Amino acid sequence: MTDIKFTDDGKKVLVVGKLNAQQTIVQEIFVSAGQEIPSGENFVVKSLHDAPAESWKAKNLRELEQRYEKDRHKLQAQLDDQQNKLELAKSKAKAHADVLLSFVKGSDDSQTETLRLFMAGQITHLFVAGYSPEIIHWTDSREIYDCDSYGGRTRVEGIKLISLMGKTDGSLSYRLNQYRDGSGSSVTIFPATSYEGALAMAQAQLDKDSAAYVEGSNNYFKLDAWQKIEGIMIPSEVIDRHEMLADQSRVKRIEAIKKELSELEGKAPMKNGKKP
Repeated sequence: MTDIKFTDDGKKVLVVGKLNAQQTIVQEIFVSAGQEIPSGENFVVKSLHDAPAESWKAKNLRELEQRYEKDRHKLQAQLDDQQNKLELAKSKAKAHADVLLSFVKGSDDSQTETLRLFMAGQITHLFVAGYSPEIIHWTDSREIYDCDSYGGRTRVEGIKLISLMGKTDGSLSYRLNQYRDGSGSSVTIFPATSYEGALAMAQAQLDKDSAAYVEGSNNYFKLDAWQKIEGIMIPSEVIDRHEMLADQSRVKRIEAIKKELSELEGKAPMKNGKKP
């Protein structure tokens, strides 16, 4: 049976035989073409080990290298995270600057004050009207930026297209598109230079919608969406009508269920001449 050992200096050797009680004759093992082959002249050693011996210095260096690698990976992950955040902030700033420069190049004396505020970077909030009214912050909201979050990293592709619509009476309106190329759906927005300004626009729209809702010319009113807007004042008449319509809807639903149950009972098979 082949007896393989290791010398004090880490050589892998084949035990040839004992020279005496303290010394052993060995032959070093080399690797050739992927095969371990005993080769070279025999030599004598005083001590042998079943596994490669490791000095305190080598062990300490190995442990230091392991700790270094662990700390290095941790610090690199933190550095990558900060770098990603920096790149995201730079992308947002560049996208914003590109849009402002585009407005400046195409501006003329006939453009409105709102466009001037856009170019000056003074628009801070948008009141989004329509199906689900809300107020969003210009720089912090993801609704403004067209982002790609593939692979766990958020990358700003650009700012979603804001379309300027003109009417024959000279009035202008703005729409925020779903994508930066103008595709997809869009919502009507009202730009403002503060949250209070956006809130005033939202309140004006709410008051207009409330009047139609209370008088019955429009039975649709998304009360839960309006209630999420901080500072909005919802007339008590709107809440009363909303609750009344909800009660009517519940009553109709109950009556429909009762009717359905009655029809099902009428179709049930008879057992011993009686209905179950």
